[in-house]
Amino acid sequence: MLATHLRAILASGCLAAALAGCDGMLTGEPTTGLDKPLAGTSKPQPAKVVIPPGLVGTVAQEASLVGADPMVVKGYGLVVGLGKAGSSGEAPASVRRYLVHQMLKQGLNSFAAGTERLTATQMLRDRDTAIVVVGGQIPPAAPLGTHFDLYVETLPRSQTVSLDGGVLMTTELRLALTTAASAVGGAKSWAVGRGQVFVNPFVDRTKPEEQAKLRIGRIPGGGVVTRPRALRLELRRPDYRMVNLIADRINQRFDRYGKVARPKTPSVIELRIPPEWRHEYHRFLQLILHVYLLGGPAETDHHAKQLSRAILEPTARHEDIALVWEAMGRQIRPIIQPLYTSTNPAATFYAARTGLRLEDSLALEPMVRAAQQANSPYQIPAIEELGRARWSTRVATPLRRMLSDRSALVCVAAYAALRNHGPTSAVSRVQLCKDFTVDVVDSERRFLIYATRAGEPKIVLFGRNIPIRRPVFYCPGDDLVTINAAAADKQLTVYRKIPRTGQMSEAFQVKPTAHELIRTLSAPPEMAVDGRIEGLGLTYSQVVGVLYGLCQAKHISADFVLQRSPAVQRIYTATSAVGRSDMPE
Repeated sequence: MLATHLRAILASGCLAAALAGCDGMLTGEPTTGLDKPLAGTSKPQPAKVVIPPGLVGTVAQEASLVGADPMVVKGYGLVVGLGKAGSSGEAPASVRRYLVHQMLKQGLNSFAAGTERLTATQMLRDRDTAIVVVGGQIPPAAPLGTHFDLYVETLPRSQTVSLDGGVLMTTELRLALTTAASAVGGAKSWAVGRGQVFVNPFVDRTKPEEQAKLRIGRIPGGGVVTRPRALRLELRRPDYRMVNLIADRINQRFDRYGKVARPKTPSVIELRIPPEWRHEYHRFLQLILHVYLLGGPAETDHHAKQLSRAILEPTARHEDIALVWEAMGRQIRPIIQPLYTSTNPAATFYAARTGLRLEDSLALEPMVRAAQQANSPYQIPAIEELGRARWSTRVATPLRRMLSDRSALVCVAAYAALRNHGPTSAVSRVQLCKDFTVDVVDSERRFLIYATRAGEPKIVLFGRNIPIRRPVFYCPGDDLVTINAAAADKQLTVYRKIPRTGQMSEAFQVKPTAHELIRTLSAPPEMAVDGRIEGLGLTYSQVVGVLYGLCQAKHISADFVLQRSPAVQRIYTATSAVGRSDMPE
């Protein structure tokens, strides 16, 4: 029934208008003059469904994806390691009881864990700690074990001064968050959160109006999904034939991974994300929604050719068209290859992107050209696509050249693409401590320091042995760390203020390079074999703040780039969720 209806739509002139960019409104079923109500009577009109150009005949026209929206989770937690910057546990009694229960559950006051002298009540009253609200968004359709970023904030009436240097203890994250005694901890737990708090290093701590920003922070990759969400397609109208057609077409497209779609009812298809797609499940689900349903190979090729003309239109929905091509598979590569040399930059990029993803070696040259096109909106996306082409060894050379580009953003994108592509001699990874990594990149440009604040905590140094100029005297407003050296000194003298006591640590002699300074700042303050303390134990956030401060003071002659906060990826960004009132066009 619906398959017949779909063919009727394709055969009509409506498709031509849609491919030309017309956002016409199509009703859920065909209408004729017989459908008009008689005078004096009323007949409920079927809900209108927007069918964006490029999606006609795809899974997205017939079904909605359920379980693929970001899920907001929250919880109450305890940040420790604040010295005297915390507070005495101002919080509703129900929240304090909940945190006591959580700490006992995690082994506090346990002889086996070596914490027999600590009690939960002592910790809550200690100014070394702060009660915080923890929140985050579980990514759409995130599998079990997926990491995601967290946000932390002190309670509204808390006397906590700063979360800088703090570490969040393991916290359960739930859908509901309330202070009601009967409800705290009552909702289902979907994730746990833990890790070092990252406070904005750009905050000017000498300005009173900036102090409030120290009471909020984030934990890159600090959330871990502990409960998977079921994924399914739901048809808008139950239909045995259509539900089986959709499952068959999806399984044909992804046949190398076994059955990924199983029809369960006339309106429900259960989905399985293959392990091979675990790190690109957003793209996998987008492809499922763009699988073309109609006809055999000849009709598929015909529709691919129609899309190759439609993508040249000014109002073309490029992302949708490219995903439909990609979901069709390798057989459509000859159809899109003429677009690799198109004068339309959007058509060239999206055709070449599809070609790369379908392992067409002819798409490499146009994608490299796009990646080298300065000030183009497709430059950074093209660099990212080259990094995904792991099947080709030819992308490494142009990416390595871009590591020395004048644009810092191009350098960072080229570095990330090379890391994604595979091992490369241009990047050396140094594990200085367990909490973050340092990558050193061979680059001939002006020195550049890049730090992440989402995903994996990481500092990237573009250029080896980035020097620290002398003479130098650096001491931020909170006296966290002091770095001192005269012009003739061959080493830096570095020491820090101990948060708990306010006293100064012993001084360290450090080689005047960014790499060696990071090593000393981040190493845990543990005793080495020779009886000396090895490091100053600064958190990732604090190390990034010191590097930024040294760059601002011109003691390190380098550009400093802090990663932008990434938006949560949405499965429906391109598909627009046809027929869903909660997903805007």
